[in-house]
Amino acid sequence: MAVVQRNVDIQASPQETMALLSDASRWPDWYPGMTEIDIAAPFPEEGGKVAFKVKSAGISMPLTETVLDYQPDKLQLLQMEGMLSGRARWELTPEGDGTRLTTTFDYALPGGVLGKLADALIVKRMNGKSLAQALNNLKALVERQ
Repeated sequence: MAVVQRNVDIQASPQETMALLSDASRWPDWYPGMTEIDIAAPFPEEGGKVAFKVKSAGISMPLTETVLDYQPDKLQLLQMEGMLSGRARWELTPEGDGTRLTTTFDYALPGGVLGKLADALIVKRMNGKSLAQALNNLKALVERQ
């Protein structure tokens, strides 16, 4: 499994941050390349699902994320399936008057050795860049509200 982790400090409470983070209808507002969102109840609660597409490097990748654990204002843990499989962990920690949001993607690409090679050469760097941009976009949106 490859691991990509990024964090950002947000000048807003964990409640304000989680309100935007757990609203899947707003994900395209801050996650680069995300389109075609389909949300299934009881999202964001455990068992809820979100199907979407992410366009990266000219490729549109369908993904589905299922909520494995949801702790309001603390944690959102999602199982990813599709072009990538693995987990997305969004953890919120109070920091003074704000929130530190730490996101960890543990994922695998299909294709065995070729998938691992593609990840090492291209995909991991692209995922890290997209995640950093997403966190900065989320920070800007939460802080404007």
